[in-house]
Amino acid sequence: MTEQGNELIKGGVSRRSFLVGLGATAAVMAGAGLAGCAPQSSAAPSKPDADGSEASASDKGATSKADTIQAAAEKPADKQEAKEADIVVVGSGIAGMSMAVEASRAGAKVIVLEKHDISGGDSSICTGNFYCCGSKYQDSLGLTNYGTPEEIAQFFLTQSDGDANIDICRLVADNGGAAMDWLVEMGCEFNKKPGDGVSDRSMVVKNGGKFIIDTLIAEAEKNGAEVMMKTRAIEVLMDGGKVSGVKAREGKTEYTITAKAVMLASGGFDGQDWAKELYAPGTVGWHSLSSPSNTGDGIELARQAGAMTLMKGGLSQIHLVGRDPVPLNDEISGLRMVNTGVFLTDLGYRCANESMTSQFDYFTPFVQSGRAHFFIICDSQQTEKRLGLLAKAVEKGVAHKADSIEEAAIAAGLPPYPTVKTIEKYNTLCDAGEDPDFHKKPEDLKRIEQGPFYCIEITPNTNDSFGQLAISTKAEVLDANRKPVPGLYSGGTLANAEMFYMRYAVSGSSMCMGTVTGRIAAQSAMKYYGA
Repeated sequence: MTEQGNELIKGGVSRRSFLVGLGATAAVMAGAGLAGCAPQSSAAPSKPDADGSEASASDKGATSKADTIQAAAEKPADKQEAKEADIVVVGSGIAGMSMAVEASRAGAKVIVLEKHDISGGDSSICTGNFYCCGSKYQDSLGLTNYGTPEEIAQFFLTQSDGDANIDICRLVADNGGAAMDWLVEMGCEFNKKPGDGVSDRSMVVKNGGKFIIDTLIAEAEKNGAEVMMKTRAIEVLMDGGKVSGVKAREGKTEYTITAKAVMLASGGFDGQDWAKELYAPGTVGWHSLSSPSNTGDGIELARQAGAMTLMKGGLSQIHLVGRDPVPLNDEISGLRMVNTGVFLTDLGYRCANESMTSQFDYFTPFVQSGRAHFFIICDSQQTEKRLGLLAKAVEKGVAHKADSIEEAAIAAGLPPYPTVKTIEKYNTLCDAGEDPDFHKKPEDLKRIEQGPFYCIEITPNTNDSFGQLAISTKAEVLDANRKPVPGLYSGGTLANAEMFYMRYAVSGSSMCMGTVTGRIAAQSAMKYYGA
């Protein structure tokens, strides 16, 4: 850790009050990005329930079928086993494995519990973006136009609309460069993220997020850490108000693992619809690009230990083209942002300000609409490049072309009458040069009048969660009085309420936060139990 990080880690934090447990669809909800990365593939496969069977969308949304840790704990175990460790880590993503490596390198006996049969969670299925400044590696590549840690911290705070913990923002900004160098030292190679206008802060690992996770697992195991796959933590054990270990299940075997400290790093809650119904019901039915193991286990485990939850009700959302969405790297996915078009729900009503510059900003209007399917209607007054993409989208069946708005609506399955009336009203706003309904930029208010007309299918996808646990700058989990729960630590997505709110700050910030908080959790835990 940097000297700045060591200085920051010694204190508590200030924090304004949070709403606990936003639930109603009308509640304002937040958005971010997949573990700081873009998803490798956009079309999420159908995900089996915990027993391996496929469920319908309605079944997945039913909390009566929810595979919660409480439900798992109620199932009888045929076998009991006991284990011991200095530190138990719940989750094998970037935060959990960073703690496992940092602690095992320092001599701690570490056990990592991963309930899935695939390690890494969202960190393994992301591109591997990393947002930081001041690393020796960036300097060696001549990528020095990255500003200062304080500028990054203030950027995080601004992106949260002031609803972030500035101490946590500074912690991540101050230690991000050292975190990247730490990964590089283990064999991870980064390049500057491609694209026009990308700052020197934005880096991406050469071989994807899975390479980072595989590298960390290999390093942890080399240092004696044990990674238990398909093993789910079901209870945080307490003794005299202090964490004393966990109970876990692997099939019908129950493990009681005594430990001096526990880190919860089990990711978010958008992997399956039943979990989204519990924590962000407005997104039930949306596609998920996250690991199916992201079902909010860390929330319930932390509550067992008396932790406070900062439930902002939000998920990171990106919207893609098509009912069965095309991959994000497909060129026609660029049609998901048509500023001169009109965004409609499947009921034919306008639902958003089409001038929003980030697709993350569409999360709130999508949730407020209460719908799961959307469309963009535009006319032929587009650039040649965009017209070419529209033609390809029509060929793939994810956009519909017709000589009238009514015919385009019918082809897309939209109700024609409200759709036509919505476009007529929109055109009157264009004539007036002002949009009092959604405040679209005047320069984007272009009449939709020149045929042929296009109707593009849009599907919202969740790819990460916002708002779960409160942490200190020592990565300690906090209770309702913002006091540490002795022996309990967290980081990464499970603790991102301290840094994100209504939008994901920037691609790569989650991977950076996970690495920083994981390392700090290890250092703090070992200091706590006197290692």
